[in-house]
Amino acid sequence: MLSNVTAKQAFEWAERLTRQSDFNALTKEMDVILGALSGVQQVAIYEVYAGKQVRTGDNSAVERVVRRFPVDFATIEHHDEFADLLNTVVIVTDVQVVEHQSERLVLLHAPNSIGPDRTILLKAKISDRLIELCQCLLAIYANQVQLHDNKERDLLTRLPNRQSFDMRLFQVCEYFREHHLSDAVQDKGSWIAMLDIDHFKAVNDSFGHLYGDEVLLHFSQIMEKSFRYNDFLFRFGGEEFIVILNLVDMVSAKEVFERFREAIAQFKFPTVGRVTVSIGVTHIDSNALPASLLDYADKALYHAKGSGRNQVVFYEDMDIEMPVEDDSDIELF
Repeated sequence: MLSNVTAKQAFEWAERLTRQSDFNALTKEMDVILGALSGVQQVAIYEVYAGKQVRTGDNSAVERVVRRFPVDFATIEHHDEFADLLNTVVIVTDVQVVEHQSERLVLLHAPNSIGPDRTILLKAKISDRLIELCQCLLAIYANQVQLHDNKERDLLTRLPNRQSFDMRLFQVCEYFREHHLSDAVQDKGSWIAMLDIDHFKAVNDSFGHLYGDEVLLHFSQIMEKSFRYNDFLFRFGGEEFIVILNLVDMVSAKEVFERFREAIAQFKFPTVGRVTVSIGVTHIDSNALPASLLDYADKALYHAKGSGRNQVVFYEDMDIEMPVEDDSDIELF
């Protein structure tokens, strides 16, 4: 078994995978290790949301929603060569060989009870040794994914938590520091929104925390159905949620958040009935710092709540002079 792999090499792989501090770092390391295996030509890693976001009105039809890792804003709207395969392939084991456009690929699958499943596709010269190596590496990777998802996801809603948000916002800010927008309003950029369920304390006081949790769960499910797979959703804490909306201009962003606000207002929550949401939004530009973006979104949210609740307010529309950030010698966190 694995006669060509030394004990030193096996322990080195295990140490490299288990040392990673978060899911992103873990998956990047898995990509590097698999890519260095003999005969491997390409590694493609995906998050697969099976049955969580259905893109059809037929509730009996469950479509897998596939997101390439890591999300690349520059190519996210382009068709992925393996997306159709992952939407149709029947997964029967953790490591299997599948056919795709006259090619044979190795498929590695790590099911997950908390977050999305993870699926890895390898273009490679397939051999029994490669399959065996993949099985061993996948076992370690799948265990680590489960550990990180326990740490990085909210256990009630299964959305990424505050820790995951901090890392993702850092990545988004870094991207826009390197890719400047010519027009923040007209260009398809990213927007960060803080969502706060109105009068949530009254829900807990009147119906109890169990029904309050049910409101949070239904709210998160409406979020998942309302936004796209390439938008980032988080439970920030308590009754506050965050959305990072990607690749839309300001007009489209307003339409998206108004549509979500209306979806919440029209939904009849079990036992509780109607609830509403206030939303504060700001644009993620090339100069803003993560802490400043949170401050702007929070100010817009505060304005929405102070103006009657159940509305969407954009910081850019408020009568506030936005400061110019000096990003020299400043750490993002």
